[in-house]
Amino acid sequence: MCTEPYPECPLYPGEGPTGRDTHESDMDSGAASETSDGGRHDDKEEGLGGLFLPGNNSCQLIPSASASVISAEEQFEDYGEGEDVDFTPSSPCPDDDTRTNGFSDLGSSLPSSAGQTPQKIRHLYNSELLDVYCSQCCKKVNLLNDLEARLKNLKANSPNRKISSTAFGRQLFHHSNFSSSQGSTEDLFRDSIDSCDIDITEKVSYLEKKVSELENDSLANGDLKSKLKQENTQLVHRVHELEEQIKDQETRAEQSLEEELKRHREVYSKMERDKSTEIELLSNRVQQLEEENAEMKVNVCRLKSQTEKLDQEKQRMTDKLEDTSLRLKDEMDLYRKMMDKLWQNRHEFQKEREAMQELIEDLRRELEHLQLFKLETERPGRGRTSSAEFNARTREIELEHEVKRLRQENHKLRDQNDDLNGQILSLSLYEAKNLFACHTKAQSLAAEIDNASRDELVDALKEQEEINFRLRQYMDKIILAILDHNPSILEIKH
Repeated sequence: MCTEPYPECPLYPGEGPTGRDTHESDMDSGAASETSDGGRHDDKEEGLGGLFLPGNNSCQLIPSASASVISAEEQFEDYGEGEDVDFTPSSPCPDDDTRTNGFSDLGSSLPSSAGQTPQKIRHLYNSELLDVYCSQCCKKVNLLNDLEARLKNLKANSPNRKISSTAFGRQLFHHSNFSSSQGSTEDLFRDSIDSCDIDITEKVSYLEKKVSELENDSLANGDLKSKLKQENTQLVHRVHELEEQIKDQETRAEQSLEEELKRHREVYSKMERDKSTEIELLSNRVQQLEEENAEMKVNVCRLKSQTEKLDQEKQRMTDKLEDTSLRLKDEMDLYRKMMDKLWQNRHEFQKEREAMQELIEDLRRELEHLQLFKLETERPGRGRTSSAEFNARTREIELEHEVKRLRQENHKLRDQNDDLNGQILSLSLYEAKNLFACHTKAQSLAAEIDNASRDELVDALKEQEEINFRLRQYMDKIILAILDHNPSILEIKH
């Protein structure tokens, strides 16, 4: 045991009685506010303030206070071996109730018979026990302070910052002081001195191991952080490249869009021009068709009037054709009668010819008889012969003249017969042609009138009139020829 007092030093490096960092003060106030009794918080503040000497700013611990700190930190280390709870200012700690209950358990584990009044603690502060220290305890306390400083530094630089051991130890210390104030101070000091050597050695070794692990974790986190920084730098460069590519793509897209818009505007303007031109052409075409329609209406009216006129002309031509047909029928009847008359004349001429032949034969026989009679008369006597010869010669001369005349008439009749036969043949052929033409024209007359135009109808009518005129002239010539040669042919016998 050393008899020298513990040198002036703060309980935690870099701290005065009010020199704690803001984060630990917040943690202390947060832990104190989680308790259900407001009076206990005031007692803990009074107990914490009673651990420091009133005469100066340096906090000199009495042996009982030192033992209480060591015991509290041992309890804190025992309690801290479990799972550490992450702490972030933005998120509430999920184990606040558990931690508060743990503090209560630690406080309740200490004797509760002493320290029920603050006067006993103040009496211990002024006692001579403040001058009793153990040198080994001082070294271990210094080592603990160094380890706590290293832990604070590591946890302060950690990316996932947890609650500091100092703040958590203070919370435990507050609860332990509050609990020890209700028990016997002498028992607490005695128990702390007995277990100091063993527990502090174990805790120091454990803390050294923990510090080394934390340093390794810090190095690993540093390597990971540098790797992540490098990857982040690469990703930033990649993002910048992609942004430049996106800008280039946007520029090209804008240019292509402008070109497409320009092309579409040109195509649209061209289509509009073509459309306007086509509309204009169609309008002109519609106007032209309307004019043609008006002209067609006028032509239809004119053609209707012409059709009516043609119908009237057709009716007139039909009537005229009927008259012409009737006249042709009359002419054909007349021609038939004339042919019958001609046939009768030829028959009579044949009969007369036969009669003339018989007469000529009779005359020849008579002439032969006369010649025989002459020969007979010449033989008996001359007187009688001369008178008979004279009579015979006279009769012979007359008969010769008659034969000559009959021959001439026969020759003339033969010529007339030949002429009449030729005329009848030609007339028959001509009339047959005319009848065939008239029959064909009569059959197709209605179709021709329906399909023919006015000029064609007029031409056909003129042609028919000319044919009728020629037939009339021909019939007149035949009648005149018959009247010149044999008028008896035209006689009508009843």
